[in-house]
Amino acid sequence: MMDQDRLTHLFTGNVTLNPLELDFVKHEIEARSTTIHQLEVQLGVLKAEREIHQLELQLEILKAEREMYQALLSPLRRNLLPPEILGEIFSISVSTSTKLSWDCQLNTLCHVCRVWRDAALAMPALWAHVKGLYIDAPKKLDVARVREWFKRSGSVKKTLHIDGLHRRNRSCHLSPQNELTNLLVDGPPLDTLSLTCVYAECIETIIQQVASRVGEGQLCDSLRSLHLGMIHAKSDMSLGVIWAILDVIPTIRTLSLDLSHFHFDWDVPGNLSQSNLTTFSIACDWPISLLLEILRACPNIETLILDHKGLIRRISNAVNTPVLLPKLETLRMQGLVSYSTDTDIFCHLQLPSLYTLDIAFVPIGREDPQDLDTPVGRNIVALVSGGPNQATNLQHLRFESLAISSQGLHSILSSLPMLAHLTLDKLRSQSRFFREACAFPTQLLPRLRTLRILNASEFVTFENDDVYDFLVNRKHTATEEVPDSLEEVELVISRCRPDIDKQAQRLCYLSSEVGLRVSVTIRGFFLSNCDYL
Repeated sequence: MMDQDRLTHLFTGNVTLNPLELDFVKHEIEARSTTIHQLEVQLGVLKAEREIHQLELQLEILKAEREMYQALLSPLRRNLLPPEILGEIFSISVSTSTKLSWDCQLNTLCHVCRVWRDAALAMPALWAHVKGLYIDAPKKLDVARVREWFKRSGSVKKTLHIDGLHRRNRSCHLSPQNELTNLLVDGPPLDTLSLTCVYAECIETIIQQVASRVGEGQLCDSLRSLHLGMIHAKSDMSLGVIWAILDVIPTIRTLSLDLSHFHFDWDVPGNLSQSNLTTFSIACDWPISLLLEILRACPNIETLILDHKGLIRRISNAVNTPVLLPKLETLRMQGLVSYSTDTDIFCHLQLPSLYTLDIAFVPIGREDPQDLDTPVGRNIVALVSGGPNQATNLQHLRFESLAISSQGLHSILSSLPMLAHLTLDKLRSQSRFFREACAFPTQLLPRLRTLRILNASEFVTFENDDVYDFLVNRKHTATEEVPDSLEEVELVISRCRPDIDKQAQRLCYLSSEVGLRVSVTIRGFFLSNCDYL
């Protein structure tokens, strides 16, 4: 016989069952299942309402008891799930959720039961991240807790994200006297560091303090990625102080700067130089001339992200010498105001290795598609033509929220004969471009392999039948000398468009007609090429 106290304890705690307990639980489940079956048979033949009601009550009680016993046989209670698999599940869970911070989710998982806590502790990668750590005065940074957290990660590369929030009249708790600098210099080696604060001078203070202790710790040997963010800055802010961190920590390969609004007194020091950077991201509204001077100091970057933050850049001084970035393969521009001339920067860049170009605009109301001489079209043409260092091998092009006329779109795409992958996301242009492309004397984008048209704007006339005719025409006019390389088409279509189901069905038939892989999504519905066949 099982001890009743032990049995009660099984129902109230997360206790792993031993073999004897497992046999007893299985026996109890079988006994109740047999009785349940007998009662169900009797319930079918009994006519008296009172007897039926009594049997129904007994039946519900037995079913509830059976569920309690069955819960004890779950894989987690029987240790059937290996700890390493459980740890991988935890890792996926905390890395994909956006509702709670990493450490909050991990603490919750560890409080479920001892088995879960042991599985989490056995997964060093789970403890290599401290993100979403907000320090708001008078709250102080708990350095001891951060050190203890990282100690569990072993030799796994570590990531630390800290945000400092405070008023101007209060001391910043990211400052050196509050032990952050000691943590950075003497603490566990970091691979990725992110520091943001309301005021730029706080970031400058930390950089200067770290620079004064160069060589004392492991930070200068381990750090590979650095993000610095600030909202406000004094008029005497020096970019040179911030940039100096690259000289202090030469191992940095990825640098991200989120700078405050530009002040007319600011300038870029002439001695900026950093050949170690391979990835550079900068979010600011600084004039193009100053931005180019910063880029001139990064000759070896391979990935560049320019975030315009939905603002128009200040008026720029004349630029006499273009900036050559011979290794740059990926250029992403985001937060562009659609009617701005910020793409003028293309006219001053030489990018012979450019492979991927991604331009995302911030839509302003219902602006009409722009004319043929739209700045973005003119500037892309300047980027890919006109000299030995131009981007003549562009393979991937993505536009988001581009407002442009069909003629303007044609001027861009006709200048990119090597393009293999084109994505038009939230395009603000009429579909007439695709209809007119069928009459072009030469095939447009002859090496195109994938075409994605996602969420074309509802504010313009865009007929999906024009896209269908364009795709069919490409296949029918292809020759051995000029074959059609197109392999895959993806479309996301608004449900509110007329005859949407008919258009989607016609597009899906392209797979059988011309051998294309086609996927059509109608705002919440996914239609593969098989759904209509």
